[in-house]
Amino acid sequence: MNVYTSEEIDRTSKLKETNDKLELFFSDKRSEWNKNTDPLFEVLKVEITTDSSKKIMETQSLCLSYRQIINEQISVFLDKRSKQEVKLKKLKQDKFIWYATGFGIKTNMGEKTLLIDAHVAEEQRNIELIENYIEFLRQTNKNLESLQYTIKNIIELFNYLGR
Repeated sequence: MNVYTSEEIDRTSKLKETNDKLELFFSDKRSEWNKNTDPLFEVLKVEITTDSSKKIMETQSLCLSYRQIINEQISVFLDKRSKQEVKLKKLKQDKFIWYATGFGIKTNMGEKTLLIDAHVAEEQRNIELIENYIEFLRQTNKNLESLQYTIKNIIELFNYLGR
Protein backbone atom coordinates (compact mmCIF):
# COMPACT_ATOMS: atom_id res chain seq x y z
CA MET A 1 0.00 0.00 0.00
CA ASN A 2 1.45 3.34 -1.05
CA VAL A 3 0.53 6.16 1.32
CA TYR A 4 2.01 8.86 -0.94
CA THR A 5 0.11 10.17 -3.94
CA SER A 6 2.02 11.36 -6.98
CA GLU A 7 1.05 14.96 -6.16
CA GLU A 8 2.43 14.54 -2.67
CA ILE A 9 5.67 13.05 -3.96
CA ASP A 10 6.05 16.01 -6.34
CA ARG A 11 5.26 18.49 -3.56
CA THR A 12 7.76 16.87 -1.22
CA SER A 13 10.53 16.72 -3.83
CA LYS A 14 9.99 20.40 -4.74
CA LEU A 15 10.04 21.35 -1.07
CA LYS A 16 13.21 19.30 -0.52
CA GLU A 17 14.86 21.17 -3.39
CA THR A 18 13.68 24.48 -1.91
CA ASN A 19 14.99 23.50 1.52
CA ASP A 20 18.38 22.57 0.06
CA LYS A 21 18.58 25.99 -1.61
CA LEU A 22 17.43 27.66 1.60
CA GLU A 23 20.14 25.84 3.53
CA LEU A 24 22.79 27.14 1.12
CA PHE A 25 21.30 30.64 1.29
CA PHE A 26 21.45 30.67 5.08
CA SER A 27 24.98 29.32 5.04
CA ASP A 28 26.02 32.13 2.70
CA LYS A 29 24.25 34.72 4.87
CA ARG A 30 26.01 33.40 7.99
CA SER A 31 29.36 33.67 6.24
CA GLU A 32 28.51 37.19 5.12
CA TRP A 33 27.53 38.26 8.63
CA ASN A 34 30.68 36.72 10.09
CA LYS A 35 32.79 38.47 7.46
CA ASN A 36 31.15 41.80 8.34
CA THR A 37 31.17 41.49 12.12
CA ASP A 38 34.45 39.71 12.89
CA PRO A 39 36.63 42.74 12.00
CA LEU A 40 34.62 44.86 14.45
CA PHE A 41 36.00 42.87 17.37
CA GLU A 42 39.55 43.80 16.35
CA VAL A 43 39.01 47.21 17.96
CA LEU A 44 39.30 45.49 21.34
CA LYS A 45 42.90 44.57 20.57
CA VAL A 46 44.16 48.05 19.68
CA GLU A 47 45.95 50.26 22.16
CA ILE A 48 43.77 53.09 23.43
CA THR A 49 45.13 56.32 22.00
CA THR A 50 43.65 59.43 20.45
CA ASP A 51 44.43 57.93 17.03
CA SER A 52 42.48 54.77 17.78
CA SER A 53 39.49 56.70 19.14
CA LYS A 54 38.17 57.33 15.61
CA LYS A 55 38.25 53.59 14.88
CA ILE A 56 36.48 52.88 18.18
CA MET A 57 33.70 55.36 17.34
CA GLU A 58 33.32 53.93 13.82
CA THR A 59 33.03 50.44 15.28
CA GLN A 60 30.37 51.57 17.70
CA SER A 61 28.29 53.12 14.92
CA LEU A 62 28.69 50.02 12.74
CA CYS A 63 27.49 47.87 15.63
CA LEU A 64 24.38 49.97 15.95
CA SER A 65 23.70 49.82 12.19
CA TYR A 66 24.24 46.07 12.02
CA ARG A 67 21.98 45.50 15.00
CA GLN A 68 19.19 47.43 13.28
CA ILE A 69 19.62 45.38 10.09
CA ILE A 70 19.63 42.17 12.12
CA ASN A 71 16.45 43.15 13.95
CA GLU A 72 14.72 43.79 10.62
CA GLN A 73 15.88 40.42 9.26
CA ILE A 74 14.69 38.65 12.39
CA SER A 75 11.24 40.17 11.85
CA VAL A 76 11.17 39.07 8.21
CA PHE A 77 12.14 35.50 9.04
CA LEU A 78 9.76 35.31 11.99
CA ASP A 79 6.97 36.19 9.54
CA LYS A 80 8.16 33.48 7.14
CA ARG A 81 8.31 30.95 9.95
CA SER A 82 4.80 31.87 11.03
CA LYS A 83 3.45 31.31 7.50
CA GLN A 84 5.21 27.96 7.31
CA GLU A 85 3.77 26.89 10.66
CA VAL A 86 0.25 27.62 9.39
CA LYS A 87 0.92 25.49 6.29
CA LEU A 88 2.30 22.71 8.48
CA LYS A 89 -0.74 22.71 10.76
CA LYS A 90 -3.14 22.56 7.81
CA LEU A 91 -1.18 19.71 6.24
CA LYS A 92 -1.14 17.80 9.53
CA GLN A 93 -4.89 18.28 9.81
CA ASP A 94 -5.47 17.03 6.27
CA LYS A 95 -3.28 13.99 6.86
CA PHE A 96 -4.94 13.23 10.18
CA ILE A 97 -8.38 13.29 8.57
CA TRP A 98 -7.11 11.08 5.74
CA TYR A 99 -5.58 8.54 8.13
CA ALA A 100 -8.68 8.61 10.33
CA THR A 101 -11.21 8.19 7.53
CA GLY A 102 -9.69 7.12 4.20
CA PHE A 103 -6.57 5.10 4.92
CA GLY A 104 -8.28 1.72 4.99
CA ILE A 105 -6.29 0.38 7.92
CA LYS A 106 -7.30 1.15 11.47
CA THR A 107 -4.48 2.99 13.27
CA ASN A 108 -4.15 4.29 16.80
CA MET A 109 -3.08 7.84 17.65
CA GLY A 110 0.61 6.95 17.99
CA GLU A 111 0.66 5.27 14.60
CA LYS A 112 -1.16 8.21 13.01
CA THR A 113 1.42 10.56 14.50
CA LEU A 114 4.29 8.53 13.01
CA LEU A 115 2.63 8.43 9.60
CA ILE A 116 1.79 12.14 9.66
CA ASP A 117 5.33 13.08 10.76
CA ALA A 118 6.72 11.27 7.73
CA HIS A 119 4.41 13.25 5.44
CA VAL A 120 5.35 16.63 6.90
CA ALA A 121 9.08 16.07 7.39
CA GLU A 122 10.20 18.54 4.72
CA GLU A 123 7.80 21.22 5.99
CA GLN A 124 9.22 20.69 9.47
CA ARG A 125 12.76 20.90 8.08
CA ASN A 126 11.87 24.22 6.44
CA ILE A 127 10.72 25.66 9.76
CA GLU A 128 13.83 24.35 11.53
CA LEU A 129 16.12 25.95 8.93
CA ILE A 130 14.40 29.29 9.46
CA GLU A 131 14.52 28.91 13.25
CA ASN A 132 18.24 28.09 13.15
CA TYR A 133 18.95 31.22 11.12
CA ILE A 134 16.83 33.36 13.45
CA GLU A 135 18.80 31.97 16.39
CA PHE A 136 22.07 32.79 14.60
CA LEU A 137 20.86 36.37 14.05
CA ARG A 138 19.85 36.68 17.69
CA GLN A 139 23.25 35.47 18.87
CA THR A 140 25.02 37.83 16.48
CA ASN A 141 22.86 40.65 17.81
CA LYS A 142 23.82 39.75 21.39
CA ASN A 143 27.50 39.68 20.46
CA LEU A 144 27.22 43.12 18.88
CA GLU A 145 25.38 44.39 21.94
CA SER A 146 28.20 43.11 24.15
CA LEU A 147 30.74 44.75 21.89
CA GLN A 148 28.87 48.06 22.13
CA TYR A 149 28.85 47.77 25.92
CA THR A 150 32.59 47.05 25.92
CA ILE A 151 33.24 50.03 23.64
CA LYS A 152 31.16 52.22 25.95
CA ASN A 153 33.38 51.11 28.83
CA ILE A 154 36.52 51.79 26.78
CA ILE A 155 35.27 55.31 26.06
CA GLU A 156 34.49 55.86 29.75
CA LEU A 157 37.98 54.65 30.67
CA PHE A 158 39.40 56.90 27.98
CA ASN A 159 37.52 59.87 29.47
CA TYR A 160 38.55 58.93 33.01
CA LEU A 161 42.21 58.81 32.02
CA GLY A 162 41.77 62.23 30.43
CA ARG A 163 43.09 61.34 27.02
